[in-house]
Amino acid sequence: MTETNTDSGTCSPAWAHAAGFLNLQNPSAVPATIEELADRDLARESALRYSYAYDERRLEVLRSLLTDDAKFSISIAGSDVQSVEGRDTVVEWLSEIMDSQDDQRRHLVSNVIIEEISADRAVVVTYLAVFSIRDSAHLATTGFYRFELEKQDTVWRISHIFDGLDRPF
Repeated sequence: MTETNTDSGTCSPAWAHAAGFLNLQNPSAVPATIEELADRDLARESALRYSYAYDERRLEVLRSLLTDDAKFSISIAGSDVQSVEGRDTVVEWLSEIMDSQDDQRRHLVSNVIIEEISADRAVVVTYLAVFSIRDSAHLATTGFYRFELEKQDTVWRISHIFDGLDRPF
């Protein structure tokens, strides 16, 4: 992954929507079947499981969450998007980041929305607060995730993670 420009020092209101990274939709209809309800819940769970796997440095779980052609993209406050592609490349890149962090990270995700869902595709968006814990806890950064998922063999796997951070971490 190439370096992301983080020199802007600013975080404008609604930058993610203005840059086209988020597109909040109107509320969705109540699921008509138990299968639709289960799909919503399991897609959400796969997206949230990513944060636990990262924080606990469980690379095999991260790998199992991703499609073969998975992509990870990042933008800091609307800066140029940088991406890595392919499950092995994404996991290797995440592992390198983990190796550079000697603290305990906690990714707190909230405000989870199923933005889109069909029988085999889902989009989940969340807010994100990343804490760094050594002797004490401090907020490292905030932002959002946008997860695109595909259902493969009855399992929701992540095909694209977009990490929109308000500030560098």
